[in-house]
Amino acid sequence: MSHNNQTGNYNEWIEDAISKKYIKLYEHKHFSNIQEIGSGNSGKVYRANWRNSGQYFALKSFNKLDNITIKELVHELGLQQEVAFHSNIISYYGITQGK
Repeated sequence: MSHNNQTGNYNEWIEDAISKKYIKLYEHKHFSNIQEIGSGNSGKVYRANWRNSGQYFALKSFNKLDNITIKELVHELGLQQEVAFHSNIISYYGITQGK
């Protein structure tokens, strides 16, 4: 299998994980009070309220969502699942698609 085919499968992996409810898909319109709190080479991080509640979430955006970025995201999600039980690790709740 070529490298392009392998990286292309990561997008399918995410879609499959969403359809099987392994990953929760949040609607972007349900977030409010979105404020940028950081940025780097790959994107930005925002703080936002979920459905106007007092609960804050961090939203991570990507400057360029290509196959390499998707592959890195899938890898990061896998690592998150391995350490999610630890109290010092920030919890991962799901993904959203920006406007």
